[in-house]
Amino acid sequence: MADRPFHILMVLDHPFPPDTRVENEALSLLEAGFDVTVLAVAPDTRPAEDGHRGIRVVRARIPAALRNKMRGLVTTLPLFDGYLARLIPRVHRKKPADALHLHDLYLFGGGLRAGRRLGIPVVGDLHENWVEALKSYAWSTTFPGKYLVNIERWARYERAWVNAVDRLVVVIEEAAARNQALGVPPDRIVVVPNTIKREAFDRYEVDEALVARLRSESSLTITYTGTYDRHRGLDTVIDALPRVLEQIPDARFVIVGKGRITPELEAHARQRGVRDHVRFEGWQPQARLKSYILGSDLCVIPHRRTGHTDATIPHKLFHYMYLERPVIVSDCPPLRRIVEDAAAGRVFPAEDAGALARAILELAADPAARRVLGAQGRQAVVERYNWDTTVRGLVAMYRDLARAAAPRKT
Repeated sequence: MADRPFHILMVLDHPFPPDTRVENEALSLLEAGFDVTVLAVAPDTRPAEDGHRGIRVVRARIPAALRNKMRGLVTTLPLFDGYLARLIPRVHRKKPADALHLHDLYLFGGGLRAGRRLGIPVVGDLHENWVEALKSYAWSTTFPGKYLVNIERWARYERAWVNAVDRLVVVIEEAAARNQALGVPPDRIVVVPNTIKREAFDRYEVDEALVARLRSESSLTITYTGTYDRHRGLDTVIDALPRVLEQIPDARFVIVGKGRITPELEAHARQRGVRDHVRFEGWQPQARLKSYILGSDLCVIPHRRTGHTDATIPHKLFHYMYLERPVIVSDCPPLRRIVEDAAAGRVFPAEDAGALARAILELAADPAARRVLGAQGRQAVVERYNWDTTVRGLVAMYRDLARAAAPRKT
Protein backbone atom coordinates (compact mmCIF):
# COMPACT_ATOMS: atom_id res chain seq x y z
CA MET A 1 0.00 0.00 0.00
CA ALA A 2 1.21 3.55 -0.79
CA ASP A 3 2.16 6.12 1.80
CA ARG A 4 -0.57 8.70 2.38
CA PRO A 5 -0.01 12.38 3.20
CA PHE A 6 0.45 13.35 6.84
CA HIS A 7 -3.06 14.26 7.99
CA ILE A 8 -3.58 17.26 10.30
CA LEU A 9 -6.90 17.61 12.12
CA MET A 10 -7.46 21.25 13.07
CA VAL A 11 -10.11 22.10 15.67
CA LEU A 12 -11.70 25.52 16.22
CA ASP A 13 -14.88 26.81 17.81
CA HIS A 14 -15.99 29.21 15.09
CA PRO A 15 -17.84 28.64 11.82
CA PHE A 16 -15.48 27.75 9.01
CA PRO A 17 -15.09 29.34 6.61
CA PRO A 18 -14.41 32.18 7.28
CA ASP A 19 -11.43 32.38 9.62
CA THR A 20 -8.42 34.09 8.09
CA ARG A 21 -5.71 32.57 10.27
CA VAL A 22 -7.06 29.03 10.14
CA GLU A 23 -7.61 29.19 6.39
CA ASN A 24 -4.15 30.62 5.72
CA GLU A 25 -2.49 27.93 7.82
CA ALA A 26 -4.53 25.14 6.26
CA LEU A 27 -3.92 26.27 2.68
CA SER A 28 -0.18 26.67 3.25
CA LEU A 29 0.01 23.17 4.72
CA LEU A 30 -1.96 21.78 1.76
CA GLU A 31 0.47 23.48 -0.62
CA ALA A 32 3.34 21.85 1.29
CA GLY A 33 1.87 18.39 0.69
CA PHE A 34 -0.05 17.77 3.92
CA ASP A 35 -3.69 16.72 4.21
CA VAL A 36 -5.88 18.99 6.37
CA THR A 37 -9.29 18.59 7.96
CA VAL A 38 -10.92 21.43 9.90
CA LEU A 39 -13.37 20.41 12.63
CA ALA A 40 -15.53 23.46 13.37
CA VAL A 41 -17.49 23.30 16.62
CA ALA A 42 -19.94 26.16 16.17
CA PRO A 43 -23.42 27.22 15.14
CA ASP A 44 -23.79 26.65 11.39
CA THR A 45 -26.50 25.76 8.91
CA ARG A 46 -24.16 24.39 6.24
CA PRO A 47 -23.63 20.65 5.61
CA ALA A 48 -22.10 18.53 8.35
CA GLU A 49 -19.25 17.75 5.99
CA ASP A 50 -18.02 19.42 2.83
CA GLY A 51 -14.89 20.95 1.35
CA HIS A 52 -13.36 24.40 1.01
CA ARG A 53 -10.46 25.03 -1.38
CA GLY A 54 -9.13 21.51 -0.84
CA ILE A 55 -9.66 21.58 2.94
CA ARG A 56 -12.02 18.92 4.30
CA VAL A 57 -14.49 20.62 6.64
CA VAL A 58 -16.41 18.76 9.36
CA ARG A 59 -19.01 20.71 11.32
CA ALA A 60 -20.20 19.81 14.80
CA ARG A 61 -23.16 22.15 14.80
CA ILE A 62 -24.07 23.38 18.27
CA PRO A 63 -25.94 26.51 19.37
CA ALA A 64 -23.85 29.60 20.01
CA ALA A 65 -25.18 30.02 23.54
CA LEU A 66 -24.16 26.48 24.50
CA ARG A 67 -20.76 26.81 22.85
CA ASN A 68 -20.09 30.12 24.60
CA LYS A 69 -21.07 28.80 28.03
CA MET A 70 -18.97 25.66 27.68
CA ARG A 71 -15.98 27.68 26.46
CA GLY A 72 -16.17 30.29 29.22
CA LEU A 73 -16.55 27.67 31.96
CA VAL A 74 -13.84 25.26 30.80
CA THR A 75 -11.87 25.57 34.04
CA THR A 76 -14.96 25.73 36.28
CA LEU A 77 -17.23 23.10 34.77
CA PRO A 78 -15.24 21.19 32.11
CA LEU A 79 -18.13 20.10 29.92
CA PHE A 80 -16.32 21.36 26.81
CA ASP A 81 -13.29 19.18 27.61
CA GLY A 82 -15.44 16.08 27.85
CA TYR A 83 -17.35 16.95 24.71
CA LEU A 84 -14.15 17.43 22.67
CA ALA A 85 -12.52 14.34 24.14
CA ARG A 86 -15.42 12.28 22.73
CA LEU A 87 -15.97 14.22 19.50
CA ILE A 88 -12.39 14.24 18.20
CA PRO A 89 -11.93 10.44 18.29
CA ARG A 90 -15.24 10.04 16.40
CA VAL A 91 -13.93 12.31 13.63
CA HIS A 92 -10.58 10.49 13.76
CA ARG A 93 -12.22 7.09 13.23
CA LYS A 94 -13.69 8.23 9.94
CA LYS A 95 -10.36 9.57 8.68
CA PRO A 96 -7.35 8.93 10.96
CA ALA A 97 -5.31 12.00 11.87
CA ASP A 98 -1.55 12.05 12.39
CA ALA A 99 -1.56 15.28 14.42
CA LEU A 100 -4.11 17.39 16.25
CA HIS A 101 -3.97 21.19 15.88
CA LEU A 102 -6.02 23.13 18.46
CA HIS A 103 -6.93 26.73 17.73
CA ASP A 104 -6.84 28.59 21.07
CA LEU A 105 -6.31 27.83 24.72
CA TYR A 106 -9.83 26.79 25.72
CA LEU A 107 -9.61 23.82 23.33
CA PHE A 108 -6.35 22.54 24.79
CA GLY A 109 -7.83 20.54 27.69
CA GLY A 110 -10.22 18.39 25.68
CA GLY A 111 -7.83 18.24 22.73
CA LEU A 112 -4.98 16.96 24.89
CA ARG A 113 -7.21 14.25 26.32
CA ALA A 114 -8.20 13.16 22.82
CA GLY A 115 -4.67 13.37 21.43
CA ARG A 116 -3.16 11.30 24.21
CA ARG A 117 -5.93 8.72 23.83
CA LEU A 118 -5.23 8.51 20.09
CA GLY A 119 -1.45 8.53 20.49
CA ILE A 120 -0.83 11.45 18.13
CA PRO A 121 1.07 14.72 18.70
CA VAL A 122 -0.91 17.75 19.80
CA VAL A 123 -0.15 21.24 18.53
CA GLY A 124 -1.60 24.21 20.41
CA ASP A 125 -2.15 27.44 18.48
CA LEU A 126 -2.60 30.52 20.67
CA HIS A 127 -4.39 33.18 18.64
CA GLU A 128 -4.20 35.49 21.66
CA ASN A 129 -3.31 35.64 25.34
CA TRP A 130 -6.66 34.25 26.46
CA VAL A 131 -6.09 34.55 30.21
CA GLU A 132 -5.21 38.24 29.96
CA ALA A 133 -8.05 38.83 27.51
CA LEU A 134 -10.50 37.52 30.11
CA LYS A 135 -9.50 40.45 32.29
CA SER A 136 -10.70 42.87 29.61
CA TYR A 137 -13.70 41.32 27.86
CA ALA A 138 -17.04 42.84 28.81
CA TRP A 139 -18.73 39.43 29.20
CA SER A 140 -16.10 38.12 31.63
CA THR A 141 -15.86 41.29 33.74
CA THR A 142 -19.57 42.02 34.19
CA PHE A 143 -22.46 40.10 35.74
CA PRO A 144 -22.77 37.13 35.66
CA GLY A 145 -19.46 36.30 33.96
CA LYS A 146 -17.26 37.95 36.56
CA TYR A 147 -18.62 35.56 39.20
CA LEU A 148 -18.18 32.47 37.05
CA VAL A 149 -14.80 33.07 35.37
CA ASN A 150 -11.92 32.34 37.73
CA ILE A 151 -8.81 34.05 36.33
CA GLU A 152 -6.40 32.41 38.78
CA ARG A 153 -7.66 28.97 37.86
CA TRP A 154 -7.38 29.83 34.16
CA ALA A 155 -3.76 30.86 34.72
CA ARG A 156 -2.97 27.52 36.39
CA TYR A 157 -4.56 25.58 33.56
CA GLU A 158 -2.77 27.71 30.98
CA ARG A 159 0.65 26.93 32.47
CA ALA A 160 -0.15 23.21 32.54
CA TRP A 161 -1.58 23.07 29.03
CA VAL A 162 1.09 25.10 27.19
CA ASN A 163 3.71 22.82 28.72
CA ALA A 164 1.74 19.68 27.84
CA VAL A 165 1.28 20.23 24.10
CA ASP A 166 3.97 18.85 21.83
CA ARG A 167 4.36 22.13 19.94
CA LEU A 168 3.07 25.62 20.67
CA VAL A 169 2.27 28.12 17.91
CA VAL A 170 2.08 31.82 18.85
CA VAL A 171 1.38 34.98 16.88
CA ILE A 172 4.34 37.18 17.81
CA GLU A 173 7.79 37.11 19.40
CA GLU A 174 6.49 38.78 22.55
CA ALA A 175 4.04 35.90 23.01
CA ALA A 176 6.89 33.43 22.58
CA ALA A 177 8.84 35.16 25.34
CA ARG A 178 5.82 35.08 27.63
CA ASN A 179 5.33 31.34 27.16
CA GLN A 180 9.01 30.67 27.67
CA ALA A 181 8.59 32.41 31.03
CA LEU A 182 5.81 29.88 31.75
CA GLY A 183 8.33 27.08 31.21
CA VAL A 184 7.85 26.13 27.56
CA PRO A 185 11.21 25.24 25.94
CA PRO A 186 12.09 27.61 23.07
CA ASP A 187 12.54 24.72 20.64
CA ARG A 188 8.88 23.76 21.06
CA ILE A 189 7.57 27.24 20.17
CA VAL A 190 6.89 28.42 16.61
CA VAL A 191 6.05 32.06 15.84
CA VAL A 192 3.48 32.50 13.05
CA PRO A 193 2.35 36.15 12.90
CA ASN A 194 -1.00 37.23 11.47
CA THR A 195 0.62 38.69 8.38
CA ILE A 196 -1.10 39.25 5.06
CA LYS A 197 -1.51 36.68 2.30
CA ARG A 198 -0.87 39.12 -0.51
CA GLU A 199 -2.34 37.20 -3.43
CA ALA A 200 -5.62 36.72 -1.56
CA PHE A 201 -5.83 40.40 -0.65
CA ASP A 202 -4.98 41.40 -4.21
CA ARG A 203 -7.98 39.42 -5.51
CA TYR A 204 -10.48 41.41 -3.47
CA GLU A 205 -12.39 43.79 -5.70
CA VAL A 206 -12.51 47.47 -4.79
CA ASP A 207 -15.93 49.03 -4.30
CA GLU A 208 -15.21 52.34 -5.99
CA ALA A 209 -18.57 53.77 -4.91
CA LEU A 210 -17.79 53.07 -1.27
CA VAL A 211 -14.33 54.62 -1.57
CA ALA A 212 -15.83 57.69 -3.25
CA ARG A 213 -18.50 57.98 -0.56
CA LEU A 214 -15.97 57.92 2.24
CA ARG A 215 -13.82 60.46 0.44
CA SER A 216 -16.73 62.82 -0.19
CA GLU A 217 -18.11 62.72 3.35
CA SER A 218 -15.00 64.04 5.10
CA SER A 219 -11.67 65.69 4.42
CA LEU A 220 -10.13 63.39 7.07
CA THR A 221 -11.32 59.82 7.56
CA ILE A 222 -9.75 57.85 10.42
CA THR A 223 -10.55 54.14 10.29
CA TYR A 224 -10.47 51.12 12.60
CA THR A 225 -11.43 47.66 11.33
CA GLY A 226 -12.20 44.48 13.23
CA THR A 227 -13.90 43.27 16.37
CA TYR A 228 -13.50 45.28 19.53
CA ASP A 229 -13.93 45.29 23.27
CA ARG A 230 -12.76 47.64 26.01
CA HIS A 231 -9.08 46.75 25.70
CA ARG A 232 -9.05 47.83 22.04
CA GLY A 233 -8.99 51.46 23.15
CA LEU A 234 -11.55 52.91 20.74
CA ASP A 235 -12.68 55.25 23.50
CA THR A 236 -9.27 56.93 23.28
CA VAL A 237 -9.96 57.86 19.65
CA ILE A 238 -13.33 59.29 20.65
CA ASP A 239 -11.62 61.30 23.40
CA ALA A 240 -9.13 62.65 20.84
CA LEU A 241 -11.83 63.79 18.40
CA PRO A 242 -12.82 67.10 20.08
CA ARG A 243 -9.29 68.43 19.66
CA VAL A 244 -9.08 67.12 16.08
CA LEU A 245 -12.40 68.75 15.22
CA GLU A 246 -11.12 72.14 16.37
CA GLN A 247 -8.84 72.15 13.32
CA ILE A 248 -10.67 69.77 10.98
CA PRO A 249 -14.41 70.30 11.60
CA ASP A 250 -15.57 67.53 9.26
CA ALA A 251 -13.16 64.81 10.50
CA ARG A 252 -14.76 61.42 10.96
CA PHE A 253 -13.89 58.24 12.84
CA VAL A 254 -15.16 55.15 10.99
CA ILE A 255 -15.44 51.88 12.94
CA VAL A 256 -15.81 48.84 10.68
CA GLY A 257 -16.56 45.82 12.82
CA LYS A 258 -18.58 44.63 15.75
CA GLY A 259 -18.27 44.55 19.51
CA ARG A 260 -20.35 44.02 22.63
CA ILE A 261 -19.46 47.52 23.82
CA THR A 262 -21.02 49.36 20.85
CA PRO A 263 -23.70 50.94 23.07
CA GLU A 264 -20.99 52.10 25.49
CA LEU A 265 -19.00 53.70 22.68
CA GLU A 266 -22.08 55.39 21.27
CA ALA A 267 -22.92 56.82 24.69
CA HIS A 268 -19.33 57.95 25.16
CA ALA A 269 -19.34 59.71 21.80
CA ARG A 270 -22.55 61.52 22.74
CA GLN A 271 -21.09 62.52 26.09
CA ARG A 272 -18.02 63.94 24.33
CA GLY A 273 -20.22 65.78 21.81
CA VAL A 274 -18.81 63.93 18.80
CA ARG A 275 -21.50 61.32 18.04
CA ASP A 276 -22.13 62.81 14.58
CA HIS A 277 -18.44 62.29 13.76
CA VAL A 278 -18.28 58.60 14.74
CA ARG A 279 -19.68 56.15 12.21
CA PHE A 280 -20.41 52.54 13.17
CA GLU A 281 -20.42 50.48 9.97
CA GLY A 282 -20.94 47.14 11.68
CA TRP A 283 -19.51 43.82 10.58
CA GLN A 284 -18.37 43.68 6.95
CA PRO A 285 -17.05 40.79 4.82
CA GLN A 286 -13.27 40.51 4.75
CA ALA A 287 -13.12 41.49 1.07
CA ARG A 288 -15.02 44.71 1.73
CA LEU A 289 -12.50 45.91 4.32
CA LYS A 290 -10.11 46.68 1.48
CA SER A 291 -12.43 49.39 0.18
CA TYR A 292 -12.92 50.91 3.63
CA ILE A 293 -9.17 51.13 4.11
CA LEU A 294 -8.63 52.66 0.66
CA GLY A 295 -11.31 55.24 1.47
CA SER A 296 -9.39 56.31 4.58
CA ASP A 297 -6.65 58.85 5.19
CA LEU A 298 -5.32 57.34 8.41
CA CYS A 299 -5.81 54.00 10.15
CA VAL A 300 -5.56 53.47 13.89
CA ILE A 301 -4.88 50.64 16.35
CA PRO A 302 -5.35 52.37 19.73
CA HIS A 303 -5.02 49.33 22.01
CA ARG A 304 -4.76 49.83 25.74
CA ARG A 305 -1.63 48.36 27.32
CA THR A 306 -2.63 45.01 28.86
CA GLY A 307 -1.03 41.62 29.20
CA HIS A 308 -3.19 40.67 26.22
CA THR A 309 -2.35 43.47 23.81
CA ASP A 310 1.32 43.47 24.80
CA ALA A 311 1.69 39.95 23.40
CA THR A 312 -0.44 39.86 20.27
CA ILE A 313 -0.57 41.39 16.81
CA PRO A 314 -3.72 42.00 14.74
CA HIS A 315 -4.17 41.23 11.04
CA LYS A 316 -5.37 44.78 10.47
CA LEU A 317 -1.92 46.29 10.95
CA PHE A 318 -0.61 44.53 7.86
CA HIS A 319 -3.78 45.28 5.90
CA TYR A 320 -3.28 48.99 6.56
CA MET A 321 0.41 48.88 5.69
CA TYR A 322 -0.07 46.87 2.51
CA LEU A 323 -2.68 49.32 1.24
CA GLU A 324 -0.28 52.21 1.90
CA ARG A 325 -2.21 53.86 4.69
CA PRO A 326 -0.13 55.48 7.43
CA VAL A 327 -0.90 53.89 10.77
CA ILE A 328 -1.14 55.40 14.23
CA VAL A 329 -0.71 52.79 16.95
CA SER A 330 -0.44 52.76 20.71
CA ASP A 331 2.84 51.76 22.31
CA CYS A 332 2.05 48.08 22.87
CA PRO A 333 5.45 46.43 22.27
CA PRO A 334 4.57 44.42 19.12
CA LEU A 335 2.80 47.39 17.51
CA ARG A 336 5.60 49.79 18.38
CA ARG A 337 8.32 47.42 17.20
CA ILE A 338 6.78 46.70 13.80
CA VAL A 339 5.63 50.24 12.99
CA GLU A 340 9.01 51.69 13.95
CA ASP A 341 10.88 48.96 12.07
CA ALA A 342 8.84 49.66 8.94
CA ALA A 343 8.75 53.46 9.46
CA ALA A 344 5.06 53.14 8.60
CA GLY A 345 3.40 55.61 10.95
CA ARG A 346 3.33 57.10 14.42
CA VAL A 347 3.29 55.64 17.94
CA PHE A 348 1.52 57.29 20.88
CA PRO A 349 1.32 56.35 24.59
CA ALA A 350 -1.70 54.12 25.11
CA GLU A 351 -4.81 55.89 26.47
CA ASP A 352 -3.22 59.32 25.91
CA ALA A 353 -5.92 61.05 23.88
CA GLY A 354 -3.93 64.27 23.66
CA ALA A 355 -0.92 62.53 22.14
CA LEU A 356 -3.18 60.68 19.72
CA ALA A 357 -4.85 63.92 18.64
CA ARG A 358 -1.44 65.50 18.02
CA ALA A 359 -0.34 62.54 15.89
CA ILE A 360 -3.56 62.69 13.85
CA LEU A 361 -3.26 66.43 13.27
CA GLU A 362 0.42 66.19 12.38
CA LEU A 363 -0.21 63.65 9.65
CA ALA A 364 -3.43 65.31 8.50
CA ALA A 365 -1.43 68.47 7.81
CA ASP A 366 1.30 66.68 5.85
CA PRO A 367 0.04 64.69 2.83
CA ALA A 368 3.61 64.14 1.61
CA ALA A 369 4.56 62.47 4.89
CA ARG A 370 1.48 60.28 4.68
CA ARG A 371 2.49 59.10 1.23
CA VAL A 372 6.03 58.28 2.37
CA LEU A 373 4.86 56.39 5.46
CA GLY A 374 2.30 54.48 3.40
CA ALA A 375 4.87 53.48 0.80
CA GLN A 376 7.32 52.35 3.50
CA GLY A 377 4.64 50.27 5.18
CA ARG A 378 3.76 48.52 1.96
CA GLN A 379 7.40 47.80 1.18
CA ALA A 380 7.88 46.23 4.60
CA VAL A 381 4.93 43.90 3.97
CA VAL A 382 6.20 42.98 0.51
CA GLU A 383 9.68 42.23 1.84
CA ARG A 384 9.11 40.59 5.23
CA TYR A 385 5.69 40.96 6.87
CA ASN A 386 3.84 38.67 4.47
CA TRP A 387 2.32 35.23 4.97
CA ASP A 388 4.54 33.34 2.53
CA THR A 389 7.55 34.41 4.57
CA THR A 390 6.19 34.06 8.08
CA VAL A 391 4.44 30.68 7.59
CA ARG A 392 7.73 28.88 6.89
CA GLY A 393 8.23 27.96 10.53
CA LEU A 394 4.84 26.23 10.68
CA VAL A 395 5.56 24.16 7.59
CA ALA A 396 9.00 23.21 8.93
CA MET A 397 7.47 22.19 12.27
CA TYR A 398 5.02 19.82 10.59
CA ARG A 399 7.73 18.35 8.39
CA ASP A 400 9.65 17.53 11.57
CA LEU A 401 6.57 15.89 13.09
CA ALA A 402 5.94 13.90 9.90
CA ARG A 403 9.52 12.63 9.83
CA ALA A 404 9.21 11.51 13.43
CA ALA A 405 5.92 9.68 12.81
CA ALA A 406 5.59 6.03 11.82
CA PRO A 407 5.02 5.31 8.12
CA ARG A 408 1.43 6.04 7.08
CA LYS A 409 -0.29 3.66 4.69
CA THR A 410 -3.51 4.10 2.72
